[in-house]
Amino acid sequence: MMKLAVTTLLCLLLGTAASAQDTNAIRCVVTVYRLRGERWKLTQTINVRPSLQEEELTNQRIRFDGQSYLFASVFPTDESMNSAKGPDSLKIGLAISSRRKANAFDLPNNAVAEATLATLDTLRVERNAYVAGRLRLTRFECWDSDLAKKT
Repeated sequence: MMKLAVTTLLCLLLGTAASAQDTNAIRCVVTVYRLRGERWKLTQTINVRPSLQEEELTNQRIRFDGQSYLFASVFPTDESMNSAKGPDSLKIGLAISSRRKANAFDLPNNAVAEATLATLDTLRVERNAYVAGRLRLTRFECWDSDLAKKT
């Protein structure tokens, strides 16, 4: 009887924790394009589900050709912005490096943007770079999935 009660309690706690983590409405995607002739061709799409816990870094490392890595980083904070809508903000970054352990904010030649979280619709950074001798366009975009997108 005791085992059944403990098992039931554990299932309830795990189910509550899983559903609490799924309430994050912010979605992000990394896209990589390669130049073919005069047009950009989409070569890679990677979905990123950032944690919105205060000052918790979400870092996605994507291996490129050769020894290069693409880093897409998300950092929410409650102290950075001096906005009329509040101090909560979302900072995103994108960088390419040969270092395996890094994040986009600590690397040189990165692209970084920050926006007030209370009014966030869409936030994007882009960076062009040569990787293994080929020009690539890298794009990192985050948006509030609760808002309807106009097409």
